[in-house]
Amino acid sequence: MAALASVAFADDNAVSVGTLDFKNAFVQSGIVPEVIAALDPAVSFYASYRAADGHDELLIPGSSLTVAEAAAQPLEFSVESLNNATNITSQTRYLIYLLDADAPARSNPTARNLRHYLAGNYSLANVNSTLLTTAQRLAVPTGRFFPFTQFTQANPMPNSGIHRFIYALYTQPARFNNAGFDSVGMEAETTNWNLSRWRTQLGLGPAIGATFFTIDTGANGGQGTSSNNTGVINNGGGTAGTSAAASLAASVYMAAFTVFAASLGLVTLL
Repeated sequence: MAALASVAFADDNAVSVGTLDFKNAFVQSGIVPEVIAALDPAVSFYASYRAADGHDELLIPGSSLTVAEAAAQPLEFSVESLNNATNITSQTRYLIYLLDADAPARSNPTARNLRHYLAGNYSLANVNSTLLTTAQRLAVPTGRFFPFTQFTQANPMPNSGIHRFIYALYTQPARFNNAGFDSVGMEAETTNWNLSRWRTQLGLGPAIGATFFTIDTGANGGQGTSSNNTGVINNGGGTAGTSAAASLAASVYMAAFTVFAASLGLVTLL
């Protein structure tokens, strides 16, 4: 795997995002319950990217990126509040994936959960994030540890709707510290990725963290627009523009929809 890209200009406005804000963002975006049944993150999980203006930006849930901004693998991954996750030690390793929930088109996602990246054996680095000093940086696997799915650019077709791209973080079972995911029968096919079956294959618990970005294929000739770190989070303890009553209504709807959809096998747990 290639080394992480060097930092150009740091994002001076990077601030922590609470786990409740991550959870609410997934509901507001419709990812929960439309794509996945539930998300209850234990940690705040971040990625960073090189913005069009040359600055390195912290990806917060709902950030709108251009195709060019999403072309490269994140500059870094980092986590906050890791002590909230269970059974974590200094030896714990992690796996990360990226998928497109709306492939090939938002209105007709026949290739839903198109996998753009999957790699294990991430570990905690001995340095903090270059963008958010309260976050711990994750070290990229090196040597013989190669991604199961090499990173491929998020490049949806023009005029195929607003695509939601999800990064998720899991603790890795120790059996994969020295074995590939194919050792339990995982296949290389990337379209229509069944997350529930995959979690069962690998013996994974729920994701301990997740974030997402969008690409609006109807804007800028299909190249999308850049929000420069203005996603659906208002960084004030809640989801932007969402009242307490609206949040409660969304929670009630989500619970009802999840029970119904799960009974039909329409959604999966992250």
